[in-house]
Amino acid sequence: MKENTAFNKIICSLNRFNAHKCGTLEFAVLCFYIVALSAMMCFHEPWYDEAQAWLIARDGSWSEILFEIPHYEGHPPFWYVVLAVFAKVGADFDLTLKLLTLALNTVAVALLLFKMPFPRTVRLLLPFTYFLFYQHGVICRPYSILLIGFLLAAILWQQKNEKPFRFCLALMLMCSSSAYGIIFAGGITLAWLWELKEGMSFSGYIRALLKGTRFYSLLTLLLFALVNIASILPRSDTFAASYGLSGSNPLPVRILYMFTGSLADATFFSAYDDYDELRYAVFNIPKLVIGCVLGACLLAFIFYCGKKCKTNHAFLIPFALFALFSGIVYFYLQHIDVLLQFLLFWACISVKEREKAGESASESFFPAFKGILWGCISVCVAVSLYWNIGACYNEVIYQYGFAQQLSDYLDQYGLSDYGVMVRWMQLTDDNGMVTYTNTNQTVNGVALNAYYDTNVVVNMNGGVADMTYVTHRIPSEEENRSVLESWREMGLPEITFDKCQLKTLFPEYRDIYVQYYTSVLVLPEYHLWKGGYQYSEHRLYVRNDIARKHFLQPEE
Repeated sequence: MKENTAFNKIICSLNRFNAHKCGTLEFAVLCFYIVALSAMMCFHEPWYDEAQAWLIARDGSWSEILFEIPHYEGHPPFWYVVLAVFAKVGADFDLTLKLLTLALNTVAVALLLFKMPFPRTVRLLLPFTYFLFYQHGVICRPYSILLIGFLLAAILWQQKNEKPFRFCLALMLMCSSSAYGIIFAGGITLAWLWELKEGMSFSGYIRALLKGTRFYSLLTLLLFALVNIASILPRSDTFAASYGLSGSNPLPVRILYMFTGSLADATFFSAYDDYDELRYAVFNIPKLVIGCVLGACLLAFIFYCGKKCKTNHAFLIPFALFALFSGIVYFYLQHIDVLLQFLLFWACISVKEREKAGESASESFFPAFKGILWGCISVCVAVSLYWNIGACYNEVIYQYGFAQQLSDYLDQYGLSDYGVMVRWMQLTDDNGMVTYTNTNQTVNGVALNAYYDTNVVVNMNGGVADMTYVTHRIPSEEENRSVLESWREMGLPEITFDKCQLKTLFPEYRDIYVQYYTSVLVLPEYHLWKGGYQYSEHRLYVRNDIARKHFLQPEE
């Protein structure tokens, strides 16, 4: 009886928290989400992006985390600061990342279940769609923080003038999460200012803007955003900003995709499924055309709904800023989930605006359109559920990363003390001539280092023990030559992960790997995306004398 009373109190408190009446079903779905996500996390092996953030937090100094590293990473320091609280006291890499991400996603899903004004069936299904369950939940990245910021901003949208500081706090949370968060927060603020001007003269608008707590809230938000922008402005030797800006995809193609195809990819289609950055991604032209056509139709649909709900400004301004930044500057496949978060924000405030006008979300739409509306919602949710099932299935049966298996093998056979050499960035032309070298880009060593207390990659950051992450700094030609010469002076490396460019270091040798190395381990890697994956295969090579010493057999 006491247990039942306690349970009823929980439900009553949730009902007070909820914007709409809820019951035990929402609470049960939240509990099931936590259990299901925890189970899936057990199968996931953190990869480069997750390990890089952890190693920065663990081994970067506070000064570097706050003032230096963000210029090369492109993320504000907040995520690294949160991780550093745990990493610097020796917390376990894998477990801590997952528990922290689980906590953040539990908050986001609670907001979604109890505070979003969507139909109950939609609210109950959304937590198990691909981006909200797998891409934000299973994979541990700072976009979980961005999602919370979006949802809080949506909840507070109608109170933004009465309680501007609370609304600005939600936007500040978005700013702290990522560069995309800064862009969307800026766009939402511009939409707010646009809305405020409606029906006012210019002088009246300025007077209204400069008085009261709203002005100080906006000023605080502006200063906070500027500090975060200043922290991530790329330096002249930042790799992502200074290397290969032209790419293979021309700017008009990238802009066209961002304004149309990205909308389809965030909801129910896959036009962009290459794992390279947008400038270099290889598009399947028919799929790209179909995706852009579907995205254009979806854009028209959004404009129609926005007109009825009077939220077109809240969609167009942030979306245009995001699309222009992503098309011109930087965008990867996994950043599509940021757009889905924004669409949830816009859908929430649109429904709220209809309710504020005393109408349901679909009232005043002609009957045929209401059918289209529900049809689109059903298709998007169904497709995303299918993607999530496929991703979770692949996560269970395939090996996402390679680092844990590699570290286990090195420890089992006493090889970790030797150190491992990994490939560095070296591009060649059709004749095999080296056209570009970056000795700082040794990304395959990052995930491995996350399983050790010190740097075990001999050619990463000069082998410095506490420099375990990639700096993303472009070295000068002189520095490249000096580093390559230092690697050559070490002699043939004892262990290499994959075939390194040893011919560059030892041009006098022929068939180096055939003569001097034994392939002892094959490591599969499956990079999962939606219902599919990209397969790659890695090999561990041990120098023959070391292999004989440790009785290692060639892999079959």
